[in-house]
Amino acid sequence: MAKIQMVRIDSRLIHGQVITKWLRQTNANRIVIINDALANDDFMKEIYEMSAPSNITVDVYTIEHAINYWEEDGMGDGNLFILFKDIETLYEVVKKGMPINEIQIGGLGSGPDKTFVFGPIAFNDEDYEMLNELNDDNRYIYLHQVPEEPKMELHKAFEKYNSAARK
Repeated sequence: MAKIQMVRIDSRLIHGQVITKWLRQTNANRIVIINDALANDDFMKEIYEMSAPSNITVDVYTIEHAINYWEEDGMGDGNLFILFKDIETLYEVVKKGMPINEIQIGGLGSGPDKTFVFGPIAFNDEDYEMLNELNDDNRYIYLHQVPEEPKMELHKAFEKYNSAARK
């Protein structure tokens, strides 16, 4: 059974901070991206697979494949760094039974009805509701862009969101 080292939500998925900073901190030897659209786009999938260091395996799975693989074999062997592009996908994976107890939010860009809560991390009402439900299930959720900078606990991000977006 593989060991989950880190679960991160980052709309950019694999990029410089993930490769040069977070991957080293986690001791992961596999990156798993769970994203239906990317898993079905062979060209983009290949780009992400080539963007990681040569000693790191990159796997891209649909939600259903990831859930089935976890249930059947615990995703094989190795130390996993699991990446999600958005909260909605992570939420669905958790609700379908993948045992994710700690979630790092590293980058969620702006969009319609989104409010910035910490650097480049923005929530809308749907994000807030899903994160709140996951948090209520005793998961540790925090916002953290790079290791050398401080992180923000989810409740602080919610306070900022509530004061800005829910007036």
